[in-house]
Amino acid sequence: MVSTEKKHRFELSELLIWLGFAIIMLWIIAKIAGWISSPVWVDMIPTFGVAVTICGLGVGVGKTLHKLDVVIGDVEKLKDDVVEIKDELKTVDRRLAVLETGHKLIEEVKQ
Repeated sequence: MVSTEKKHRFELSELLIWLGFAIIMLWIIAKIAGWISSPVWVDMIPTFGVAVTICGLGVGVGKTLHKLDVVIGDVEKLKDDVVEIKDELKTVDRRLAVLETGHKLIEEVKQ
């Protein structure tokens, strides 16, 4: 089995997940430190952070499902190719049997 190592690069989904996590953590720290008085929009910051995180997870899951669909399509094509190769092999096997039979007859006639 050949192993290839792929360089990791941040994708949009990972960025959204970490951004959402950072928003929630910063809000918690600021709230504990007393830097945030609580107007309604400030109390909604964790909700926005959770929403961004969920969006990031959704994008990540969507990309994974798309890759899975591609793999399933490739496997189906491989299955079809294997069936086709089996059929061709049966034909070649029959032709070889005919040639072997003909060769045996020729050898018997020569003797």
